[in-house]
Amino acid sequence: MKKTLLALLLAVALVAPVFAADQGAMELDVKVGFNLMSNVKVDDWGNFDESVDPAFTAGVDFFYYVMPQLAIGGGIDYVFNSEIKKTNGTKAGWTNLYAQAKYVFDTGNDIFNNVYPLLQIGYGILNIDGDAEVDSNGLYWGIGAGTTIKECYVFELLYSQNNASLKNVPSAVDLKYSTIQLKVGYKFSF
Repeated sequence: MKKTLLALLLAVALVAPVFAADQGAMELDVKVGFNLMSNVKVDDWGNFDESVDPAFTAGVDFFYYVMPQLAIGGGIDYVFNSEIKKTNGTKAGWTNLYAQAKYVFDTGNDIFNNVYPLLQIGYGILNIDGDAEVDSNGLYWGIGAGTTIKECYVFELLYSQNNASLKNVPSAVDLKYSTIQLKVGYKFSF
């Protein structure tokens, strides 16, 4: 089993450069999506751990290919406010600014052109409606996978997490927001 997997990975590594983007190529991706299975956790409130309603997201990503398969870049993602359960209507959303990288494995398929793992890390800005105020914003990170369909449509699935600190609550607390992001978009290649 291990030898078969190793042989398959070696074959993909040898064939992938033939179909990959040119070094120096650039992409601009416009994406929309939903955050699903979202959760807010505050350890200081007796292990407060509540679900969050699904939220609509919109964002823009930029990639530059430093190698035929490796693209790095940046992006911005806006998560619209959604209600945190059991908080009397408190809503929260995020604006995420991040650096990112993806390694593209071309499939040679006319429909699903490639697949790629994706890593994002940056800064998340919390938007909150309610009695609490943001004391400090914090780290945003995401990890997932995506594919390009028909050379211009993108589909991505990511697990991501945001961190922030709140004040004007019984005591200053640290908040963690985690979610599964499902995104679709359109890719412009330069």
